[in-house]
Amino acid sequence: MVMRSRKWCVAIAACIWLFSAGARGADKPEDPLAILRESVSYRRLGNGISVIVVNRGYSPTLALITSFHVGSADESYRTIGTAHLLEHMLFKGTDKVGTKNYAMEKPLLDQIELIGDSLDKIRMENPNDKRIPGLANQLKKLQADASAYVVSSPYDKAYTSNGGVGFNASTSRDMTSYYIELPSAKLELWAQMESERLRNPVMREFYLERNAVMEERLMRYDSKGTAGLMERFIAAAFVAHPYRHPIIGWPSNIKFLSVFDVKDFYKTNYIPSRMTITIAGKQNPEETFALVEKYFGKLEGKDNGGDIPVKEPARRGEARVDYVFDANPFLFIGWAKPTFHSPDDAVCDLIAGLLADGKTSRLYRSLVIDKKLASSVDAWADFPGARYDNIFVIAAEPRHPHTAQELESAIYEEIELMKTEITDEEIARVISREEASFIFDLASNKGVANTLNYYQTVYGDWQYALRYLEAIRTVTPARVKEVLAKYFVKENRTVGTLVNASAKKSRDAGK
Repeated sequence: MVMRSRKWCVAIAACIWLFSAGARGADKPEDPLAILRESVSYRRLGNGISVIVVNRGYSPTLALITSFHVGSADESYRTIGTAHLLEHMLFKGTDKVGTKNYAMEKPLLDQIELIGDSLDKIRMENPNDKRIPGLANQLKKLQADASAYVVSSPYDKAYTSNGGVGFNASTSRDMTSYYIELPSAKLELWAQMESERLRNPVMREFYLERNAVMEERLMRYDSKGTAGLMERFIAAAFVAHPYRHPIIGWPSNIKFLSVFDVKDFYKTNYIPSRMTITIAGKQNPEETFALVEKYFGKLEGKDNGGDIPVKEPARRGEARVDYVFDANPFLFIGWAKPTFHSPDDAVCDLIAGLLADGKTSRLYRSLVIDKKLASSVDAWADFPGARYDNIFVIAAEPRHPHTAQELESAIYEEIELMKTEITDEEIARVISREEASFIFDLASNKGVANTLNYYQTVYGDWQYALRYLEAIRTVTPARVKEVLAKYFVKENRTVGTLVNASAKKSRDAGK
């Protein structure tokens, strides 16, 4: 099964999503792209916030997303993991929300930050310093005192009591987003609460939350073989670009993330010019724009200079990494490729579908069904992000007793075969199959909001959705062969292999 990029969502968006638009009649228009253009209202506030409003559906509900053109790719070596930690911290509240008495809490928070920062610096310089136990006890006492003023989960409680569902957030290498679905009548409540938590977030329980992230890393990454391989595979695939850093951070740096650096990162990056608000559902667009302007229009923040300037240098040879872990073997193969600025990007999306989308795809049919070399096979066309040049990835699990090396060779054989054998009919089937798989996703307010928000936040223009659909329809067998020959070559690839620790130990013992 292919892990599809967001761009595939758009192929169906223009075809079906507005069939339920509440403001329209029952007649089906001839041009679905025209419906998409006419039904999306876009404005840019004076402070730079992009606002997308879509009036659709019959049920008086809204899907609301607030996102930022900020992710782990924007971090320095000093701040790796900060975007993810900030995602956690923005649930803690402000000087007005999440506290029983901020006037009493504030002095304690100031002391916690000073003691905690000093403790971190001493621990980095000398883990055996005799001052550490005393400072640690002092920090613990201050945290206990401050906890008396904390109101836990303030936003979740407010939204749930007003009919909200799906309150959550996510951080990627490209962006950070906050989600909620609410009754349409609660739009002003949302605008008031979300603008307030962006105005002045308070880093309460910072060190407790930082410890929670350490536990999260241990549970989700350090204890899983494929996750560990993935991190090292990405680090090998990107030499210079910050895509190489894990979103959650490395174990050695998470425990020393500075509260002051986190605050600076927020002030520098979470600014109006990098912010997109998307609201889809039953609403009056003009009233929605007025509310957004009222509550978000006064947010301030200076332009931070835009995207990072670092570019990944061209590959000049294959990179390989083995990860020894007590888990079943696994294989990642990646080829460097350009992102959405290049017409080759859409072709790579199609290639992912040809190779690994469904049981009739080339790799699944050959490796899983016919040869029984693999138990699973996947493909990603935009990995690990889409704002910058990225890699095309194939992931596969060998089927015992076959090895990762056998599987790797078989994958290359299938790719070489596709360089010479590809038809218009095969391409048409992939496009049709991908569109059909997203029909139900884009029939919801949440699906509509997610798609438009993603394109506006990452690519800077929600209308790229329209251009992408037009581009994917023009892909020919000749273009597929051209892109395969251009990028899918040995000197342009990275290979990561998960080696079973027990099997390796047995082999080494027998030598």
